[in-house]
Amino acid sequence: MAIILKQRIELQNRFYQLSKKEKRNFYLNLTIVILVILIPIITFSFYFKIYFLAPLIFWILLSITAPFFDIPSMIKNGNLKYESSLLISEKEKNNKIKIHGGSLFDYYFVLNNQDKGSKRRNMILLEYLNGILEIIESNKEKPDLKITGTTYILNQRTANKIGFKVQEVDTIQLIILLLNYPNLIFTKSFSHKKLSFPDLKNIKTYESSIKELDENKQKITQIRNTIKSTIANIG
Repeated sequence: MAIILKQRIELQNRFYQLSKKEKRNFYLNLTIVILVILIPIITFSFYFKIYFLAPLIFWILLSITAPFFDIPSMIKNGNLKYESSLLISEKEKNNKIKIHGGSLFDYYFVLNNQDKGSKRRNMILLEYLNGILEIIESNKEKPDLKITGTTYILNQRTANKIGFKVQEVDTIQLIILLLNYPNLIFTKSFSHKKLSFPDLKNIKTYESSIKELDENKQKITQIRNTIKSTIANIG
């Protein structure tokens, strides 16, 4: 199952289809873009003694570009795993798996540049549900295994439908999201194809178990199939 899943994901995420040379060229170009933006800003900042500007721009650039370096590296060393092309899980720890929506890196290499914003958003939800179904199938022997995630994307009504319940917000994940707010802006804007700002008031931590998710598998599948039909109608 794991091998099949990896092949399916690599067909969807264009980054993993690149040759070593193409990957090196991509990172070289990305580094050049970062330096072209950063060096003039640093020079301007110190020349006009606007000292807060340089670290501010550095933080924004770091937030936006870090996933392009971190995600492939953490996938390679096994700290992260794709459950679908836009849903990622951490290693199981203390009978719990933390899941995360795809990063700007994944959006960039998975989503079609020609698609409308509405289709992109439906594709993201579709891949979330595909990932949840994969987690259920690959952990059926662990019915008490907890699955938890912190997000502003999934609304409580949909989460409850598929078997997740709201928990006290994971403080560490909340801090990580806040520190990566520039990245969240770019990620949401990319999915909407227009400038969009995440509403941090909607950040919630959801939790379920394999048993609860499996009991809701039919609902999850129905919602997934409805989204598929919606995507087909959007064209």
